[in-house]
Amino acid sequence: MQITVENAGGCKRIIKAEVPADVVTSKLNEGFRDINKQVQFPGFRKGKAPRNVLEKRFGKEVADDVRQTLADEVVKGAVDEHALKLLGQVELIEAGELKGGAPVTLTLEAEVYPEFELPEYKGLELERAVAKVEEHEIHAQLRGEQMQKGELKSVDGAAEKGQFIRANVKVTADDEELFSQERGLLEVGFGWVAGLKPAKPEEQLVGLKQGDTKEMKAKLPDDFGREDVRGKQATIALEVTDVLAYEGPSLEELAKEGGFEDVEAWRESIRGKLFSGKEGELDQVMEERALRSVADKTEMELPHKFSERKAAELVQQQAYRMYQQGAGEDAIREFLDSSRDKGVDEVKTMLKRAFVTDAIARKERLVVTEDEIQREVQRLAQMVGRTPDEVYAQFQQNGTLSGMREEMKTKKVLKLLRQKAKYVDPGAKPETDAKKPKKEAKKAAKEE
Repeated sequence: MQITVENAGGCKRIIKAEVPADVVTSKLNEGFRDINKQVQFPGFRKGKAPRNVLEKRFGKEVADDVRQTLADEVVKGAVDEHALKLLGQVELIEAGELKGGAPVTLTLEAEVYPEFELPEYKGLELERAVAKVEEHEIHAQLRGEQMQKGELKSVDGAAEKGQFIRANVKVTADDEELFSQERGLLEVGFGWVAGLKPAKPEEQLVGLKQGDTKEMKAKLPDDFGREDVRGKQATIALEVTDVLAYEGPSLEELAKEGGFEDVEAWRESIRGKLFSGKEGELDQVMEERALRSVADKTEMELPHKFSERKAAELVQQQAYRMYQQGAGEDAIREFLDSSRDKGVDEVKTMLKRAFVTDAIARKERLVVTEDEIQREVQRLAQMVGRTPDEVYAQFQQNGTLSGMREEMKTKKVLKLLRQKAKYVDPGAKPETDAKKPKKEAKKAAKEE
């Protein structure tokens, strides 16, 4: 069987095969022989029906089966002979009529893995901020745990230091709303409002009563979530709905109850947890930044049909993430329904990163084992209060299992990129040209 592969541009390949007459005849004979063994015709013993009777009754079915069998053999031969790395199913787009004693030409269309060169992905130079825990964050955590043990009761009159107010909060900058919260809880005299520190912070909330409104100005910090508004002047608008006083155990009492020597020891414990959380968040930022950097430097042409299938797979992967985060089945089902027809153009960036991720995983031999899958299923089962078998069955049923495996593989690649990166403190001052010669001279002298 002669097989040729034509590059039709991008990832598309046209596979053509000339199947000799004797092979066609042999395959048709086998097909009718199998039918004869399985079906008994009236007036004939089983397996003894004439060929013309078989052809009249099952000619189309046998021809279709033989055509698919030949196509499968052509695909296997093309993979073996031409080292094709196929993506998805190969489509038979043209085939001549199958007749005994006559050759037939099959034409198939396939998509192959994008051919691209990975840029250097180890030692990426990335800016990494330094994780910082602010005192007001620790204080807010302490107060939050204290509120769970005590009770807040409404009081008449103006708010005093040590009391609390509930207020509808809105933060804006350049007339754009950055944050809003209904009935947010604010501590009077604490000094921080919605994570910002206005002028004379300890006095800002003192004297406010139910029904009062107030506006304050505060500068957005340099590490504010949105880079485009960092350092800008923000307006904090409050509508006071209640003034409250706390009744319950003191921080000192709760520290002892929690097994801490004093409140300061409790604060340090909270500081460590918050720091770990921020480090974890920075790790994620670095991982995404590293992958984006590699993908942006990679040139490739995406396969269209496979891109459509991959887009659906990425949706399944996102559904698995939702499950991890505790989303309900109804929310996940609604997400899957709304994302079913998501356009390929919308996920091209994600697809490119997925191919890059897969290429790095293959190059570094990063795989997800069945034991790792089972351990993750057990962890998720404990989290949602179900048995591992139930969770595994649900993942199989809604197709999330493949997304889970891809997500776990992706995490391994992201971790590798992060661990191999070189980090630069964004706050560090760049070396001036005047200092460089001195530094280089010292280095040269040291080497001598």
